[in-house]
Amino acid sequence: MKAIVLAAGTGSRLGELTKARTKGMVPVRGRRLIDYLLDFFEPGFFDEIIVVGGFCYEDLRDHIMTRDCKNVRVIENKEYLKGNIYTLLAALAQFSGESFLMTNVDHIYPRVMFGKMKQSFSGIRAMCDFDRKLGADDMKVRLVPGTTRVEKISKQLDQFDCGYIGMTYVDKTMESLYRAAIDRTIEQFGEKAVVENILQVLASKGGDSPAICDLSGFGWYEVDTPEDLMAAEKGLRDDRNFN
Repeated sequence: MKAIVLAAGTGSRLGELTKARTKGMVPVRGRRLIDYLLDFFEPGFFDEIIVVGGFCYEDLRDHIMTRDCKNVRVIENKEYLKGNIYTLLAALAQFSGESFLMTNVDHIYPRVMFGKMKQSFSGIRAMCDFDRKLGADDMKVRLVPGTTRVEKISKQLDQFDCGYIGMTYVDKTMESLYRAAIDRTIEQFGEKAVVENILQVLASKGGDSPAICDLSGFGWYEVDTPEDLMAAEKGLRDDRNFN
């Protein structure tokens, strides 16, 4: 099984913090975002972790190479100014016929979350949280009534059930379906396509709608703006799951 870390973007909303470094290299309480994520993964669970860099790629690659991570491979996406679906494609070009977990580099998850999450690994699973208070920029999910299947996923939903937390699992039995959905997503959204759009394209087919995994009750943080960074700094200091 593979893990894919999308770490190519410019992180422009973090302002001066990402003027000369990629978002994964932003420090939070003395540790880089990429380090929080790599340490989140259960040791030995994945046979390979593929980190896809882009903006300031060399700095990210060189930092990861200082870690004792024999199963981590860092590759470059030179099309990082496009939507992050192209970063995912760069990773998927490295293998086929395998299950994988995809995640964004700007999320910080507690290690205890991984144990519950891995128990849900089947089909196509979107990791979600029912407890988090969602803002205008959060990815919202509406479920098919009476099910755990995704009906809609968008930042613009007025009515929703939970929030997507930036991770998707794809089983090898569903990989060809997922790859086909990527092609349809690019046809529909073009160069601005993002990975969440894939879930909506799948949901639009009805029977192929992804299921969710409920990971409510765990503290986690997204670092997309200076305000997010301040909240993560405070949360990591006070949250017992990180101490």
